[in-house]
Amino acid sequence: MEKRISIHNIPEISAIYFALLQCGYDYYSFEKSNDLKETIENFRKEKTDCMVSFFAKIKQNTCDVYPYWPRAAALEKATFFIDCSSIQFKDFDVYQNDIMTASNISEAERNQDFWDWVKDFPSALASILNCNCFQDYLNWENKWVEEQNHIWKNDLNQIQQILDFCATHYASPIHNVSIVLNPIKCAYSADYHIHGNRFFFCSGAFRPESVIHEFLHPIARPFVKEAKDTIQRLHTRYPGIDESYYLSGDGDGRVNAFEEYIVRCLSADVLAGNLPLNLTSFVCEILSRFS
Repeated sequence: MEKRISIHNIPEISAIYFALLQCGYDYYSFEKSNDLKETIENFRKEKTDCMVSFFAKIKQNTCDVYPYWPRAAALEKATFFIDCSSIQFKDFDVYQNDIMTASNISEAERNQDFWDWVKDFPSALASILNCNCFQDYLNWENKWVEEQNHIWKNDLNQIQQILDFCATHYASPIHNVSIVLNPIKCAYSADYHIHGNRFFFCSGAFRPESVIHEFLHPIARPFVKEAKDTIQRLHTRYPGIDESYYLSGDGDGRVNAFEEYIVRCLSADVLAGNLPLNLTSFVCEILSRFS
């Protein structure tokens, strides 16, 4: 793992949220300072030549808590599979497999309508990237990211120590971590993407607990899968877990909800300095509370 984690941005992901801002996205205001909210609002354009109509269809009705799930996250992931010079997807089959095998996306959210829509993403993205108003925004965002690295320097060092422990003791396949912040994105929305051996944490605000939480998901998942049969037999509603995590309510949905619950439990222990060495035992102990 890298010696020092830093905060940065990815222009292609920034372009997604800039376009959403033009489409009426108002989640940028949660947990943001008045100055930051005013600055972001000033980048909302009444008229723009950017191809924003495509991005208006990110908003869906499958998740009551955050209607931009899962399409915003799916487009974030798609940026890793686009060759912007040719404005074409690359390794599209790999991207499609990632979406189709994701345990936290329902079948209705990745149906043919989704694939018919997402095929136009490269050209829509290029339109935003080449727009002068977006470039003005990106210049400001670059400076904002520099400020975040200065503000959160000590917290970044503490997170690095925790991630080093997790990589050593939990046999994490992830070697590098990137914290990708976008000030327009909702502060409560955190998504992660694994590309190669790098873990990308993408959010609208820096929250140490969220970084740890998302980093632990791919670490905990193999241990959750080991207990899949037991989890699917339990018709349990886990404390604090929104109904959207249960997907369609079938066995896979119950596994997805349990993974979210156990990662929250594990994150709390890790942040408190109580680091379980045996994750199989940790999963079994949690399950025993509901058996």
